[in-house]
Amino acid sequence: MQFELLTLGGVKWRGEAASVQLTTFDGQMGILPHHEPLVAALKGGPVTVRPAHGEAQVFATYGGLLEITPEHVRVLADEADLAEGLIESEIEAALAEAKRLRDAAKDKHELAEAEALVDRAQVRLGVARLVRHHRPRPERPGQ
Repeated sequence: MQFELLTLGGVKWRGEAASVQLTTFDGQMGILPHHEPLVAALKGGPVTVRPAHGEAQVFATYGGLLEITPEHVRVLADEADLAEGLIESEIEAALAEAKRLRDAAKDKHELAEAEALVDRAQVRLGVARLVRHHRPRPERPGQ
């Protein structure tokens, strides 16, 4: 099936996919070729693309829109970060700063902005940890 992950910054992934896993507000969803047409809102979290050939790629997304037609599957998101580029220590520092901003918020506007930063950092951290725990471990000599 043809899959596209599109963001405000451009195309993050486009090509032939064997499957895609993501999370809608109704729960986790796996998409295979010939899926029924659908439009759904996405929750923040990982989008895993398993290409027809090659290794799966995981992206951290912060919500968006899913469109499935007979011709393609498309995810539209404001942002999508490739999991391999996520650095846990930097995300943890950003999360701590976002929580500090949330705690120091003086009005509803500042609070909403800080909570959005906390949510984004939590998604990024969750995806970074997910990928780290699911990477194949290097073989030890003698195995």
